[in-house]
This record gives sequence, C-alpha cells and structure tokens, in this order.
Amino acid sequence: MRESLRSFSSARFGRPRRGSAPVPPPAVDPLATPPNLFTTAQSAFTDTAHIDFRGNWEVQSGRLVCTGADAGQAARLSLAEAMTPGHALFIHADHQPTAGALRMRFASPGLSPSRQLTDTHMDFEYITSGDSAYAATRIDLQPTADYAGSVDDIQAYDLSTVDPNDVPCYVLLVGGDSNSANATSQRFGDEIPMSARETPFDPAIWYLPVLLATGNYPTTDSTRHVPQPCIEPVAAVEARRMSPVHAVAGELVEWCKARGRPLLVMALGDPGSGLQGSKGVWGRDVVPDPGQPQMFDEMLAMKAAVEALGPAHEIIGAVWSMGANDLTGAGYTAPGQWVDQMVQFVSDVRADLADVPMVLWSVGQHYEPSPYDGRGAAMLAAQLLLDKDSGDARAIERFRVVTPETGNELSNADDPHYDAHGMQQNGRDAGQALLSLLG
Repeated sequence: MRESLRSFSSARFGRPRRGSAPVPPPAVDPLATPPNLFTTAQSAFTDTAHIDFRGNWEVQSGRLVCTGADAGQAARLSLAEAMTPGHALFIHADHQPTAGALRMRFASPGLSPSRQLTDTHMDFEYITSGDSAYAATRIDLQPTADYAGSVDDIQAYDLSTVDPNDVPCYVLLVGGDSNSANATSQRFGDEIPMSARETPFDPAIWYLPVLLATGNYPTTDSTRHVPQPCIEPVAAVEARRMSPVHAVAGELVEWCKARGRPLLVMALGDPGSGLQGSKGVWGRDVVPDPGQPQMFDEMLAMKAAVEALGPAHEIIGAVWSMGANDLTGAGYTAPGQWVDQMVQFVSDVRADLADVPMVLWSVGQHYEPSPYDGRGAAMLAAQLLLDKDSGDARAIERFRVVTPETGNELSNADDPHYDAHGMQQNGRDAGQALLSLLG
C-alpha cells in the first residue's frame, strides 16, 4: 500500500527525483483573496441600511443586539448580489451569546444548512458547494425563543476560488504531540476567549482535520479528512483549545497566494504521542499497543484523502512537535536512540509523503526539574544537533529546529505546554523558520 501511495505521489505531486535540479514553477498571477461581501461599515454596523431589524434587533454600541427574541424573527442582512448556487460559502462573526442559540444562514430563496450556535467559539457557518443550492440574496440571523446575545464584525465570503475540492492548493503538514494538536493551553481549559486569537481569519487558509477518536466533532463542525476553512479552534483532536496550526498557516499564506494558490493544512496530532513508547507512535515501522494509533499510517491516510479531493495539490513542507513524550532519560544521542529515530523518521516521511523542508519546535529547556532531572535540557541539546546548521554529522538537510520562547510555558503538571499566546508564538516562529527554507 505504501509503495503504491509513493508512486502515486511522485506522479501527482510532482516531486523531483533526488539529485535532480528542481523545475522552476511557471509564472502565475497572485491569488486574489475572496473579498468580504459586506463593506467594512456594513460588517461593523456603522452602516445599517442593509439590515431589516424586524422589531427585535437593534444596534447598541456598535453591536447588533437581539432585544426581544422570537424564533420567527430573524435579522435580515441584504447582500449586494445574489450568491451563485454550487459555490462554497462562509459566514464569520464575533458572536457573544448569553442564552439560547443563533443560526447564521444564507436565505431567500431557500435556506442554507446551519447549526445552533450556543457558545462564543461557535462563530462561523461553512456551507459546502454541495449544500449551496440557492441564489441567496441575504443572510438571516435567526434566534431561538430564549436567545440573548449580540453579533459584531460579520463577514460573508464566496469561497469558490479557494475551495480545495476544486482548486489546487499548497499543502502543509502540522503534526506531532499535544503541542501541535490543540490539546493544550490554559490548564487544558475549553474556553479560550476570542480576544486570544492572534491570527485573523483568511479565506485562503483551509485545514484537513484528523479526529482519530470519533471521526466528527460537532462543536467546531469538523469531520475527519474533510477540508474546511481554518479558524481557531482548529480541531486536530477532540478538543476546543488554542493551537499553533492557524498561526503557522498565517505565516505561510502570503507566500502561497503570491504563487497563485490557497493553503491547505493537514492538521494531524495525538496527545501523548512520540517516537518512543507505545502510545500514538510516529515511527513508520513501530507497532503501538492495541487501541493506540499508528501515526505514520494515519499520515498516509490523510495524504490519500488530500489526493482524492481531485485537484493537483502539492505538499510544500512540514512542522513537527516531537520529544516531550520521549523523555525516558536514556542517552538521546546514543546509537539507535532518539536522534537516530528522528533522522529515520524524517527520511521515511520524505520517501513516503513528500521530499520537503521541515521544522521541529523543541520541548524547550523549561521541562524541568523533577521528575525529569535534566532530561528536558538533554532532549533540547539532542534536538539541536539535527538542525541543518549544527555542524553535527547527523544534521538533516532542509531541517530547522526552533526553540520556543521562554515565559509562555505553563507550570508544574502542565509543563511543557504553553498558554494561548505561547501556542501561537510557537506557530509563528515555526512558520518563519519554514519560510526561510522555502525561500
């Protein structure tokens, strides 16, 4: 199976043979980012001429507020032009509910599918091209009878020019342990405020969630191996927490758009996983304990899902978080130990997925002291040997190691995880490191 995937990859993803000169890409026009279908004033509700308030909505302090909820009374926001059936659509807003639920949907004629949005993190609606059946002329904000809440900065997009189901994308793999899988930050708490999001929504960034446990996650409207627009929280695991995925993508999206393509992230993570041990192992030929995922096989499955979308997507790089769950205390640089295992892992990924530049962000030296007694510092030193500029014989070409900034890590039992800012800062640092390799 791996052999067939490898052959398919070489044909579809256009990877040059090792040792051959890379073929320069053809000249392309930069990708035009889909525009917000509302003007800035309409989105901010300083211009309200497009709104039919219908008696129970009004603007207060710049927010559209539901003042007398009635399930049959939706605020109606007119669009300048009718939408095109069969195009993927998206609604995004700053949603602040305090009771009940709100639906955001394209309407008249018909109604697009929608969810009951009950929490602040539920602030978008994505309508696939297959579900976009009507030439809608407005957006309806329809409350339940007990709804209380408000909306601000509402945006709407036609995503047809960036939809990975129809448009070739550059593809980035972000994978590893919980520091890449959004299972961390703020004592593993679910509620990360919207103010903590440091990377703005960009309709040219998409992601493919893995969701090993259940295959779907209704809170973020995510389905295993089905692309969707990328916005925090990114569901790579069954969690509702901040991740570095969106921040990494935010550093690379302009590079991609300058070359005429959107960016699709393969968001693949498993908390507690690593290169050693038996839980969620990443090594290609390592067999985990029963019931635990073989992450290399999952990478191949995700790659196959990307290829099955249809367009000729191209993997351009990978970002890893590895090592925090491998602090065995063994000699990490000894033959056959962690450094050699990482060298083999990178070689296997380049052979079976894509021969691309990669970045590793390390666990950092703060993973100390007890019960690890120097293991964190030893792991960091071992990881740094792999950096392409380390001068060590085991340094990996087109491979960078990024050490997280200090001051963002959590403490005690949560170490080496990071607060919301730290998770995103790690992502930005990794994205910039990958950009330096892409050129």
